[in-house]
Amino acid sequence: MKIFDDLNFDSEVIDREGLTVVDFWSKTCVPCRRLKKILSQINDEVPENVVIGTVDGDENLDLLSRYGVRGFPTLIFFKGGEVVEVRTGVDRRQVLKKAIEEHA
Repeated sequence: MKIFDDLNFDSEVIDREGLTVVDFWSKTCVPCRRLKKILSQINDEVPENVVIGTVDGDENLDLLSRYGVRGFPTLIFFKGGEVVEVRTGVDRRQVLKKAIEEHA
């Protein structure tokens, strides 16, 4: 999985044509660890044009503000630089995989 931050977010996420799934998380968030594990597993199973990455919400406050992230974990799906879906909390592996495939 890729790591996004305030410096590389636009070039790595917004400027991409394909689907990018961004996990906004925090070090103190227990469910975030579970979601990160699920996303790591899914990362090897999604189409090659899909990128999954993370944003440390504790260190990238501008991105939290920019996308209205108020809780962790929050997944935001971007396609062609536009937000196409927002999910909060932790979903089952198959639910997330299906959502990713629908947008891919």
